[in-house]
Amino acid sequence: MNAFNQIHHHIDQFLGTGVSGPVWFASHTSSYPEHAFLVKFSRIIYVLEGEYKTAIGHEGQYKEIFARRGEVIFIPAQTWDLPDWHTDCRALTILFGHYQIGMSLTCSTNTGKISVQKATINEPLQHEGFYLEKILNDMAISQRISSTAGCVAEGLLRYCHDKISEQDNPSQSAAYHKWRAITLYLQKNFGIEITRESVAQEYNISPNHLSRLFREEGGMGFNEYLTLVRMDRIKMLLSQYQMGISEIATRTGFKDSSYMGRVFRKHTGMTLGRYRATHGS
Repeated sequence: MNAFNQIHHHIDQFLGTGVSGPVWFASHTSSYPEHAFLVKFSRIIYVLEGEYKTAIGHEGQYKEIFARRGEVIFIPAQTWDLPDWHTDCRALTILFGHYQIGMSLTCSTNTGKISVQKATINEPLQHEGFYLEKILNDMAISQRISSTAGCVAEGLLRYCHDKISEQDNPSQSAAYHKWRAITLYLQKNFGIEITRESVAQEYNISPNHLSRLFREEGGMGFNEYLTLVRMDRIKMLLSQYQMGISEIATRTGFKDSSYMGRVFRKHTGMTLGRYRATHGS
């Protein structure tokens, strides 16, 4: 049985009862332990069997978690976790990248023996998957306790389950490939003045056709996608470089740093200064 089939099988079993425990949310800390996993993409961990022992940043502190079957841990971008694999456990980790969704099925024993199976879905989150992940990120930022968190986490797993099923029929439409090419173009050229009309002209299609491609293939509008690409780059520049706000605006396609700040706050719930103070290296 290949990795996709193994993961699909275990997700099927898990969804038989669904998320039955709490959803834990990691948050930023000013420092993190040696050997901790800290990546620039959000991740979610579903405990499929046994007990999953890990540590996360939580409300600015180091917190140990003993998560059991049915429990979930959501780790936003630029936050960390530190699993201890000396438990009898099976867990599924899903990482949401810009271009793909990565899955790791990890089985461990109390002696520290680990086996890992990995599979990749070669497309980013789209449609409802994108919005479900955004809801979890918003919950992580606010650190509020919500009875809906389990439903959202389960919905995101069902979305990934459906995407695995689609791997058996990997053919993609011409419209999908056109949309994919345009998203890659935006990811490379977001720092220049760019509009729906200019991109449509670049690809010899009408602006309305371009908008339809983004709605039908990506589940969001053209401007929304471009803004998300720019927001991601702003986060990286704020957290990793001591660059002035005006220069960041210029590098990310904003003529006005004040406008960039308003858009950033709308999307993240944080000011530029607070984000840099919280996530800066």
